[in-house]
Amino acid sequence: MSSSIDGDEAEAIAALGQALLLRLSALLRTARTYDVSNQAFQRQMREFEDLLRRAHEHEDEVALVVVADYLYLNGVRIKAQSAVLGAYHSVVGDFERRQVGGLRFLPGVTGAEIERFFQIFVAAEDASMAERLPDLLHEAAIANVVVVPASDLEADELTRELDDDATPGGERARARKVFWRAVLGTKRVVLRARQQGRPDLRQAKRLVQPIVDNIMKHEYSIVGLTALKDHDEYTYTHCVNVAVLSIAMGQQLELPRQALADLGVAGLLHDLGKMSIPGDVLRKPGALSPDEWGLMHRHPLEGAIMVARMPGLSTVMLDAMRACLEHHMNYNRTGYPEVALPWGQATMSRIVAMSDCFDAITAHRAYHSRPRTAFEGLQVLLGPNRVNFDPAVLWALVRSVGLYPAGTVLQTGSGHVVLVTGPNPHDVTHPRCRVLVRPDGSSPSEDAPELWDPMPADEQALRVLLPEEHKLSTSELLAA
Repeated sequence: MSSSIDGDEAEAIAALGQALLLRLSALLRTARTYDVSNQAFQRQMREFEDLLRRAHEHEDEVALVVVADYLYLNGVRIKAQSAVLGAYHSVVGDFERRQVGGLRFLPGVTGAEIERFFQIFVAAEDASMAERLPDLLHEAAIANVVVVPASDLEADELTRELDDDATPGGERARARKVFWRAVLGTKRVVLRARQQGRPDLRQAKRLVQPIVDNIMKHEYSIVGLTALKDHDEYTYTHCVNVAVLSIAMGQQLELPRQALADLGVAGLLHDLGKMSIPGDVLRKPGALSPDEWGLMHRHPLEGAIMVARMPGLSTVMLDAMRACLEHHMNYNRTGYPEVALPWGQATMSRIVAMSDCFDAITAHRAYHSRPRTAFEGLQVLLGPNRVNFDPAVLWALVRSVGLYPAGTVLQTGSGHVVLVTGPNPHDVTHPRCRVLVRPDGSSPSEDAPELWDPMPADEQALRVLLPEEHKLSTSELLAA
């Protein structure tokens, strides 16, 4: 699609795409809060117009399309680097909810057209309006902003390229597609649960099935994606991360397929009770007051009540209910909520609790100078904290993420510096890696990365480099 574009031009278009993406995301966010006449919106729109004007000096049109959860500007893929991850997946979600495959901004577009377009586009989040979006734009005399229906792109060559198993990035591409679709879908599940007081169990099952398929095929790239933390959708990615890690651990424990699917749903829904906690308490950077801790300690019970409101009675519903209630209980009978009767965590709850703790321990905390790395988090769990967890489940975590989890930077015995991109369940000491620096000091080009899949048997990890030593954006490298 972009084969006729040389490297320098493609790089310039990709950089422009990131800038447009940030402005587009900001405009949509502002338009949801303010009228288009508001100064905040007008300021964002002027910056967006300026970018379009500069782009039209070199391009016949500016076409932003999403194919298989990847964004392209004029046929050049916009990389989901850490600085734009939040905007990237926000825009993909906005397109998906409106069944839009892309937007084309033609050279004659005016500020008045852009204003009217954003008014209509934001309103079209309603499903009935989304179906009529092209007609609504036509009725509003918007001729220079063209909506490309998602159905028009389904057979696009990019889709075939991304779905081609024979390509070197086939597994990683599939994993990214499954992972981010699960994040966007989880956002809808959580928001609907907030509106209706109960989650959509069928939608949760649909989101989990591709993850189960991915892991049962022994494709562990999706486990590596759980190391991505620094983006706006962490609330939802945490739920997906817990589901992914739980399924991977269940696979190591040889649970049958249906149990893996139920385990994934339980992981996806485990934190529903946090919707009962005010946002300022959840985001509070300092220590919580006793009353605030009381709210936090109640969220497992609130989650169980929310799941209990679902109609019918099924195994997956009971597993999800217990995961909500028990994911902060511990194997050694500590944790919360406290239960007066003799009570032990269900097996699935033990797995979800382990996944939840591992993912949360590496999240950003205002009272830490930097987040713990996944390697540091694993050392905490394998240290004195190990008494809180079922030993078999802790073993399954190590088998699932490896001794050097994704995002870890290693120096090897041969002098290579490598980034761990995913686990190797067959040998936890030899993970999948991307070479960052060769022994001679040279680095592979970004366009032709050197991958170890997995680390060669004659290589060994000599030491783990701390973030202060390498100063790399590991999230950006993992997302590429």
